[in-house]
Amino acid sequence: MNRLLLTVRRNLRIMRRMTAAHVAMSLTYRGEWVVFMAANISVPIISLLIWRTALANGAQLPVDEHYLTTYFVLLSIVTMATSSWMTGFLSRDIRLGRLSSWMVRPASLLLDFVANNLSEKILKTCALVPMVGVLWWIFRDSMSVPSGPGHLAVFAVSVVLAAVLVFTIDILVAALTFWMDDVTALHQARLIIANVLSGAIVPLALMPDWSRGFVDLQPFRYTVSFPVEIVAGHLSNTEILTGLGVQLGYVVGFGVLARLVWAAGIRGYSAVGA
Repeated sequence: MNRLLLTVRRNLRIMRRMTAAHVAMSLTYRGEWVVFMAANISVPIISLLIWRTALANGAQLPVDEHYLTTYFVLLSIVTMATSSWMTGFLSRDIRLGRLSSWMVRPASLLLDFVANNLSEKILKTCALVPMVGVLWWIFRDSMSVPSGPGHLAVFAVSVVLAAVLVFTIDILVAALTFWMDDVTALHQARLIIANVLSGAIVPLALMPDWSRGFVDLQPFRYTVSFPVEIVAGHLSNTEILTGLGVQLGYVVGFGVLARLVWAAGIRGYSAVGA
């Protein structure tokens, strides 16, 4: 128990230093973060204006203007907070043998990717929050504000679980490089499917009724849509608790699967000349 505790404390200390180093390196391109976040928020703004125009022209939708406005204003924050860009880099490091140098270091390559992910989220949050604040002010009369701090706390927990779930899926896909020459096509296919089924393009509440069972239970809903739905206010307390349970189940399930695949890949890994 003491050994496990010491290992956790050591990894946390290393990750803190790695995160600080990544933040320092990323600050070299701080103007880039503003451009990236402006691009990140532009798609939800365009979608919001399109759907509000549709409602104003008499479109019959299963959700109202308050739901759509809250959903799209929060969407850029949730997609940024839960995003991961590790698959391509981790796959490259495995394929080119760069993983070898990390196997003799005191810290894991995955820990470095966690630190990189955290550092970029810190910087992106600084650039994105003011932009979302302006949007919130512009559309404040059409926003649904949570009834109490409990909803915001549950929202924060759900965002963290969603970020872990996306990161874990990235590890799982990248780890297939141990047996495949290139996972780029698989990664791109996953991104396309995730964009549609996560609600990042169209709110899942607008999906047809016949698809409800599948849409509500598939894992990608819990990477973006579910946290936003908690604040948008269409879920009862029972539905929120059930959703959190399903989300946690996916985190544990994909985490165990990724751990097994990664361990199996490491056992058979070899890189001549690396």
